[in-house]
Amino acid sequence: MRSFLLVIFFLARVHGLQAQAFEDRRSGIPVDSPATQVRQGEVTVHADPRIERLMKDYTERKHVQKGYRVQIFLGERKTAEDTKRAFLQKNPDTPAYLSWLAPNFRLRVGDLRTRLEAEKLLHEVRVQHPGSYIVPDEIEMPRLPGDR
Repeated sequence: MRSFLLVIFFLARVHGLQAQAFEDRRSGIPVDSPATQVRQGEVTVHADPRIERLMKDYTERKHVQKGYRVQIFLGERKTAEDTKRAFLQKNPDTPAYLSWLAPNFRLRVGDLRTRLEAEKLLHEVRVQHPGSYIVPDEIEMPRLPGDR
């Protein structure tokens, strides 16, 4: 329900902007005239507080999606932690996830949306971890640049 409300909110905003653009086209003002040049201005948004709470709640939740990871280790805990530490030192930009699947710990790396991306990562890590393989998994949303 919340996602539905968020979509409705954004569609209403887009529709309002499209309506304004339509009015500008109908005014007959040439595109290259001074009236259509970019000007600095101020925008005031009046929104229901419930929408603000909804947007805040939405950003605080985890949003997982189906994707792939490369499993590079399955075994005892201490070795899994050491392998994770060594992997992150060599690959600081690739996330690593340690999880427990009785009676072993498994180490999976990457948040890959396509099988092709997973194959590329597998090719890179196979040098250090020869028994690695691709597994379908729920991945986290990719980070945006500067979102650290």
